[in-house]
Amino acid sequence: MWAGTPKNQYSQMVFENGEPCWQGGSRTTTVTLTCGTETALRSVKEPSKCQYIMDFQTPVACQPVLKQRGVHSEL
Repeated sequence: MWAGTPKNQYSQMVFENGEPCWQGGSRTTTVTLTCGTETALRSVKEPSKCQYIMDFQTPVACQPVLKQRGVHSEL
């Protein structure tokens, strides 16, 4: 699900109820999208057991919020 801030809803994704974790619950992943000229996975961390945080750089994150919501300036 999209879980960014109200000003930029599409800046963060949260994936829940993943594969079962050894001696724990389900795996969860939070992916933060940051503006960059290339598409690349910049970092992956596991701050606690079976919870992952990823920083994903992409030019798509540089787009104005209106374009992300499907409003096209050329129309």
